[in-house]
Amino acid sequence: MTGEPVPETATAGRLQQAVAAAIVLVAACWIAFVSFDVEDPQPYLFPQLFSGVMVVLALIVVVRALRGVDRTVAGIGGRTFRNIAPGLAVMLFYVFGLAEWLGFYSAAFLAMLVLYSLYDPSPHRSVRSWAVRLAVTAGFIAVIYAVFAQGLKVHTPDGALF
Repeated sequence: MTGEPVPETATAGRLQQAVAAAIVLVAACWIAFVSFDVEDPQPYLFPQLFSGVMVVLALIVVVRALRGVDRTVAGIGGRTFRNIAPGLAVMLFYVFGLAEWLGFYSAAFLAMLVLYSLYDPSPHRSVRSWAVRLAVTAGFIAVIYAVFAQGLKVHTPDGALF
């Protein structure tokens, strides 16, 4: 720091950034705990590696936020939050309800289709735009399946469908 007085908006932005970083750190620690607290660690190798990296990166972000290294002036405004809130709601519903009940790939397909439909500016009454949405979603799920199930051998939650 240069010794200059920090404007109040920068301090508020720093506090908001530190709180957000702390929330991410708590989530990363929870994910790490869950991924390491298993009987057979072999299927959880990728989640364990990923969660460890998440914890380290979250710690770095928290320290940087508290030190004020990344200067921010303002956080997310009300309009921006209203734009992302439906996506957050879909993701929370997917993670905490749909994935385990319906199955990972079926639930991921539905969640991706809903998210794509929410944020796609193409008309919702057009058959062509729905065909594109379905094709892109199917391709996305195929890539996820190839990477995680075939490549990394990660066990995904089974459910009523897939």
